[in-house]
This record gives sequence, C-alpha cells and structure tokens, in this order.
Amino acid sequence: MNRFISQKLHIGQDQPRFVVRRIYVAAALAVFIALGLLSSFGPPVNAQVQTSTVAVEILSHSAVSKLPDGVEFKANVTGDVEEVTARFSIIGRRATQYDYLEFGEPAMYTTSAPASGELFYRTDTLARYLPPGVTMEYTIEVLDSSGNLHESEPSQIVLTDSRFEWDTVSEGGVTVYFHGPVTTRAKSMLDTSLQTIQNMAPVLGIPFEGAPINVTMYNNIAEMTDATAARSGAISRELITEGQAFSPENTVLVQGGSSRATGTMSHELTHVLLSRAVSGARSAVPTWLNEGLAEYGNIDPGLAYDRYLEWGIDTNRILPLTSLGTFPGDPDLVIVSYGHGKSVARFMVEDFGDGKMAELLAEYNQSRRFDDAMIATYGVDRAGMDALWRESVGAFALEDVEFTVAPTASALPTFVPYTLDNIGAAPTSTPAPDPQPEPTPEVTGEPTAEPEEGSSGGGCFATPGAPVDGGMALIFIAVGSAAAIRSVRSKTGR
Repeated sequence: MNRFISQKLHIGQDQPRFVVRRIYVAAALAVFIALGLLSSFGPPVNAQVQTSTVAVEILSHSAVSKLPDGVEFKANVTGDVEEVTARFSIIGRRATQYDYLEFGEPAMYTTSAPASGELFYRTDTLARYLPPGVTMEYTIEVLDSSGNLHESEPSQIVLTDSRFEWDTVSEGGVTVYFHGPVTTRAKSMLDTSLQTIQNMAPVLGIPFEGAPINVTMYNNIAEMTDATAARSGAISRELITEGQAFSPENTVLVQGGSSRATGTMSHELTHVLLSRAVSGARSAVPTWLNEGLAEYGNIDPGLAYDRYLEWGIDTNRILPLTSLGTFPGDPDLVIVSYGHGKSVARFMVEDFGDGKMAELLAEYNQSRRFDDAMIATYGVDRAGMDALWRESVGAFALEDVEFTVAPTASALPTFVPYTLDNIGAAPTSTPAPDPQPEPTPEVTGEPTAEPEEGSSGGGCFATPGAPVDGGMALIFIAVGSAAAIRSVRSKTGR
C-alpha cells in the first residue's frame, strides 16, 4: 500500500514537466505557422522596407501664363508616383483650386526617366475668367502609393496677357504693365494712380501703401477686347470697354490710348482703395456711395454727371438714397443717380469735417448695418443725410418725391450698370421725346464718336448681385447717345 502511494506520488511530481514540454513545442509550432501565413499573404519584409524608402522628389515645376486662354503647369518628379496635382489660388480670393497633371500610369520613376506631367487650365469661360495682372500662388503636390503627400514650396507668378511682351514702370506699390513705345503714357498712368492714392487714402482711412496693385495698360480697344470678361455681342456692338477694376485682386485694366484714360484710371483705382477700407464688411457698400466716392476721387472728372444731376434736380428726378442700394435700369436715371451719389459723397466728406468718411467706413467694416454706421458717425441715417443734402442743393424735399423704379432683368452673363458717363449732352429741363435710335457701327478700334472734350469717360459695371469688394468693375463708353443705350436694352430684353 505504501509502495503504491509512493509510485502514485512520483508520477504526480513528474507530470508538470511533461506538460510544459508539450506547451513549448506547441507554441513554437504556432509561431512557425504564423510566419508562414504572413509570408504567403504579403511581400517579404525586406521588400516593404525598400518600397517605403523610395523618396518622391520634385525635380522641377513651372506655371506659365497663356492668358486670355489659360495657364500652363508642368512638373518633373521621381520616385513612387501615384498622381500629380497643381493646387493654386489667386491672391485676394478666398477659394483654392486644383487640377491633375497628365503624366502617365502610376509607377516608380527615376532621375533618368522622370514622370513629366502637364496641365492646361483654361480660363476662357465666364466661370473661370482670370484678368491679366492677377498674382497666382501655386504648389505641385505628388501622392505616392502609400498615401503620403509630397509638395513643392509655394511659388508666385503674375499672370500677364501672353499675346504681348510687357515692360513695367513701378513706384509706391503700383506697377503698370505696358508694351510698345508708350513709356510716357505708362508713366502718366502711374502718376495718376499715385496721385489718386495720395488724395483718397486719408479720406477712406487706409494706409498709403497696401498690397501691390498691378495695372495692365492696353494701347487700343482691339487689344483690350479679348482680355475683358464682358464678351456679350449685343453689348460690345454698342459699348466700348475703357477699363476694369478687380478690387479683391488689386488689379486694374485700362485702355491707355483713350483721351479719357486718366479719369478712367483714377476712378477704377478708387474702387480698389475703397474695397480695402471695407474688407471686413458683411455686405456691399451701397452703390450710390461706392460710385460717388469713385468719382469724387477721380482727378480728371467729366461734366456729364453734373449736368444730369442739374436736370434731375430741376425735374424732381432725384431718387431717395434708400432706393439706391443698386441703381435703376433707366439710362437717364442711372446717370442722374451717379451724379447724385458723387454730390452726396462730396457733401459727406467736405461739409462734415476731416475724418468723418473714414470713421463711417471703419464703423461699417465692423459688420454694422449701414444705417447704424451712419448714425454712429453722422448722427443721421441715409434718409436723414439725403434730406440734409437736398436742402444744401435746393432739391425737392423727400416727402415731395414721387418715383417708380422698374426692376431690371439680370440674367447672366449680362452686366448691370453701376455707372455710365459720356453718352451725349445732358437732357434739358423739359426732355423731348426719345428720338429713333441711329444704327450703331461695329466697334473695331477707337471710338467712332468722341464724347465731349474733357470728360473722364466710363463708368462701372459689375456682375449682378456681386459685392463691391468681391466683384468686377467695368468701364464703358457709349457710342452715341442715351437712345443707343435704350436700343441695347431692347435688344437684350432688359
């Protein structure tokens, strides 16, 4: 009995060692099987390390302006390349855009055989339009097969009109691009710009030097036509583009060969300066003040606004300021409204003391409602200011004003006028019936009918509903009289 117990105890003491040995063998076998399975479902470990260490390198890249048609991007890259992208933005705009370069199938590219990609980004549509003179910032991005992104350092380029070889004159943050033997004229545009900044910066409450401003000066209408955004056939037959201002982009186009070029340049540059003063505002400056200040800042103004304003006062055609957030569609009332805005802007600047306009714009820039900003600065709202101005010029009081403003159709891509000048002599106090419109010749170069001597030319157009600081301003000269404008309106269904 004791021998049996002793044998049993001996067996019980040896059993744990036997069990441990079996566990060790099973574990080793499991590890071996796991390694085998891993090797069967993926590449060797050494191959994975080799793939991840093949670095992507951007050997070279470029962006070349081909305006007015587009922008050409190129890039040469090596390494593990899945796709190549050009990402770009226009300085002054919030949106960033991108598109893919065509370079072939994803592969491992070497220095001797790099991936060479190209992209032609078209800008010859209204939605993609880019005006000459804007500054573009871009990067080239390369995505590898592991999902890692490699990008170049940001580069900047001024997009010029590729049809011409450009020279420049610069001073005080303004650069005028010109071509041909017109250096004297380009310097005149530069001097006009600097004088306008000198005059209007204190009025608007902005620094004398801000973001660089690029001015592209064309020598005649034919050169400028294809560079502008307004390409409506009906409009171009009746109107001549004299200039454009792109406020957020700090860019101006001007037809330097016109006798009105100085006034056009000054007027449009003031729009750019005003947009800086209200860059933080939630909504657009009312059109009467926007255009009024632009013409108040014009160092070479014409007489048409003043003459139409006199006619409007005499015939009680002066609309309330509260109805001039945008201007009416009637050609005569449009010009009266610009004269009205110019006169009120002068009244607010000169009759209320230095700094008041700058204070108003600063208040408005703090996201105030415009009437609230008016009350905080001048102690009256728009209606109150209108009443004070009417008394100062002898116009009919507001309670005696009777007006009806018909809505104006604004189907894209047509433009609604901000200002319009130089369309003939101002109407008399008792306007005669509208004459039958004269046939208008096609515009092939210089204007076929010169407006009055000394007039500044032009006015501004903008895309319907666009804010002042985010839109496009166009200057046009009417070929003929106001009757021609009525003809345009009837042809376009407006």
